Amino acid sequence: RAAATKARASLLPRSWPQHAMKASYTNVETEEKEELVRSEGEPDDRRETSTSSTCWSQLCCAGGGLLGIRACILGSVVVQNTAYALVRRYSRGALRETYSTSSVLLVMEVAKMALSAFQIVTSDAPSDVPSGSALSKYAYLITHSLTMLVPAVVYLAMNILGFVSLKYIDAATFAILAQMKVFTTAIFSVVLLQRKLHLRKWRALLTLTLGVVLISHEAMPKSAAAGDSRAKLAFAEFLLGIAASVGDVVLSGFVSIYFEKVLKSKTETYSVWDRNFQLAFWSILIYTPIMIHDNPRQPFAGWTPMAAVCAAVGGTGGVLVALSIKYADSIMKTIATTGAIVFTTILNAAFLDGPFTLPIVAGAVVVMVSVCNYNDRGDPES
Repeated sequence: RAAATKARASLLPRSWPQHAMKASYTNVETEEKEELVRSEGEPDDRRETSTSSTCWSQLCCAGGGLLGIRACILGSVVVQNTAYALVRRYSRGALRETYSTSSVLLVMEVAKMALSAFQIVTSDAPSDVPSGSALSKYAYLITHSLTMLVPAVVYLAMNILGFVSLKYIDAATFAILAQMKVFTTAIFSVVLLQRKLHLRKWRALLTLTLGVVLISHEAMPKSAAAGDSRAKLAFAEFLLGIAASVGDVVLSGFVSIYFEKVLKSKTETYSVWDRNFQLAFWSILIYTPIMIHDNPRQPFAGWTPMAAVCAAVGGTGGVLVALSIKYADSIMKTIATTGAIVFTTILNAAFLDGPFTLPIVAGAVVVMVSVCNYNDRGDPES
């Protein structure tokens, strides 16, 4: 009987969280004991039917728990992506706050490093880090973290460009322009990894580009009479914001392929938390001198509650990325991306006086459909 119980528990998918598997195994065993008591003297076929029904109900409960975790992560990613664009736009564009960008980024990285350090000690994820004390694990990761220096520098540039861009363009335009990272990642994968993309994906990239061009043109400041210095300044700032956003998506495409080409080609095995720890270590080393250079006497000068919110929301993104890698699939990530575009566009128009015209809405729909089409693998072969 015990062997049969373990066999049924082993049918649980390996992708389920360990706590769900453990709970399901325990519940199956408990329910079976109760069933044996209730079914004393009953025919064997009735006992077998009841036990099978109990196993099925446990499988459904465990599956529902996994779906609940994925749904929670999906909702959190949508909220984080939306909030991070809006709070930076509100802080830099509306309030015109002057705190050091590097100070916000430093606080984000310190928080991520602390969380990663805790997870390294408590997590049982596969890793080449030798067993031992917490300090020995941290020392090993730091001494083997040189490959993370490049992405740390790239992420520094990307974050700074993001703050600059949101100072001069609205959050909705920024969120939609950010989807061009699909285009840049595809181009780098073709150039650096020698991949061949299906014609369906090239069509999706074309419509994605057209949608972004449509929205960028609609969000552009309207031309004014000759000699209007204020209009010229607004147009110059808009171009600066667009240029910063383009630089952001180009670097995003490059660093995505860097991770795939360099890190995945290594023979080492590191968990997501190991990599986050290494990345945060180099980021802190880079951000600290920049923050001191910006304001040697008071590195945190100009900090406001909104600056703290920016740091908190941005730091949450690193955690959600780790959870997404573990639990989410490409479909969920696509839903999160398109959902963030919708909410960012609506909230930006409602609270930050962002544009909400028919071309903006049409362009946003084109971009969302393009992202979905690019991630679509086509109909399964019959």
